[in-house]
Amino acid sequence: MHWIFGAILHATVLGVISFFVLFAASKADGFVALLGRLLGYWLLLLAILGLACGIYGGVTGKNPMPMDDHPGWMHHWGPPPPDGGPASAPPPAKP
Repeated sequence: MHWIFGAILHATVLGVISFFVLFAASKADGFVALLGRLLGYWLLLLAILGLACGIYGGVTGKNPMPMDDHPGWMHHWGPPPPDGGPASAPPPAKP
């Protein structure tokens, strides 16, 4: 449920910022107007996608970020030993 509130907050902030960027772009001329419209629409798209990810996470109970679905996925040292302690060193070789 906390994903939805975070998504609404972030989408609101991005939406307000994109409104002001688009308003400033409407008063500008030439390349600055083009760049402002592009940036404003990009921010609006990010707000919509963030809201969609937050709603998805809140409704399904899954984290929309795929890295959290694989615990230990990037740990290259392998799983812990079965007893939970550190691995013991092999006994020394006898001459």
